[in-house]
Amino acid sequence: MTLPALACFGLAAALAAWVFMAWRGMSQDWLPEDLKAGKLVNVEEDLTTDEPYPVIGRPDQVYRLTNGLHVPLELKNRDKFTVYDTDIAEISLRGWLLRKNGRPTAPHGYMVINNRKDGKREAIRVALRDNAFCEQLIRRYIDVTVGAAVPRLAHRSKCKSCGHHGRCHGA
Repeated sequence: MTLPALACFGLAAALAAWVFMAWRGMSQDWLPEDLKAGKLVNVEEDLTTDEPYPVIGRPDQVYRLTNGLHVPLELKNRDKFTVYDTDIAEISLRGWLLRKNGRPTAPHGYMVINNRKDGKREAIRVALRDNAFCEQLIRRYIDVTVGAAVPRLAHRSKCKSCGHHGRCHGA
């Protein structure tokens, strides 16, 4: 094979790979019906509030439903389609931040799991927790960071990535 032919083959292969990746990324067959009818309004936008605590967060995506309510989505890469308590806390806090920024939320959000084993994507509907729950989580976090509370042990993999790992008893 000549060098120009090899170069053309390489470019064609790269183009084919790019088209496949773009097509896969644009495929919306995983998208729940309520979101298909809505509109994607934010991608990775910082949301902030100072009341009652200074907090900043960044939902992966936010959809606005036809009724005007907002739905946060968090994207995860995992080996299984599993939602953890920490996921519910995370997406609930994203909903809390949306509400603090004048964007009323639906009672639910979605954890979107990209399966690392087979490449499939699934959106799992999650009930958003209320403002009181979210504010209690923030108070607890502040207490842990200032040393007023002791962190609790979580699953070992979570403990390994926790910024408070060294302060936790038994870690």
